[in-house]
Amino acid sequence: MYVSYLIDLENLKDSDLILGLINKQTSAINYFVNNYQKFVYVLCVRMLNNVEVAEEITQDVLIKCIEKIEQFKGDSKLKTWVYTVAKRETLNYLRINKIETTELSDVISNKIQNDDSFDGNELSTVLNYYFKKLPFDAKEMLTLFYLEEMSLKEIAETTQLSESNVRVKLYRARESFKSVLTEKDVTLINQLRHG
Repeated sequence: MYVSYLIDLENLKDSDLILGLINKQTSAINYFVNNYQKFVYVLCVRMLNNVEVAEEITQDVLIKCIEKIEQFKGDSKLKTWVYTVAKRETLNYLRINKIETTELSDVISNKIQNDDSFDGNELSTVLNYYFKKLPFDAKEMLTLFYLEEMSLKEIAETTQLSESNVRVKLYRARESFKSVLTEKDVTLINQLRHG
């Protein structure tokens, strides 16, 4: 049965939003999409390394969450559930498809060997190139911590891991990122430290 009521968007609690989504209330759906779209997109684009596919999966995740909101049991935060749906959809896509990445290693090696300095766009491209080489778990932790600017506690709540486990995974992710930067990448490393 459809129930109509007004949602106080300024003091909105997860329970009110969930009720609004269950009742397919337009304001609740708009609020949900506006507040979770960027979170899901950033996670997907970082895990998939493909903007177009990330946009499609983001839409799929948001629609799936809205359609299946009754399945949310409430034993975690809504953001944790959305994150779980997004991660599952992303992993399913990765399992089914192979995404080609642009090989930039020759261009990067030439710039480094010639000791050219990178401009902002080139540095971003190089960092993205190395980020793509990381394992999924490392990308996930670095994305949540640095791009989503979540605290260790928030990451723990979202991923349903302990804070100490998050701390260890984040440390390993940083170490993985360092390890993909080879010793000859001195120019890049120096720019990261001093840039």
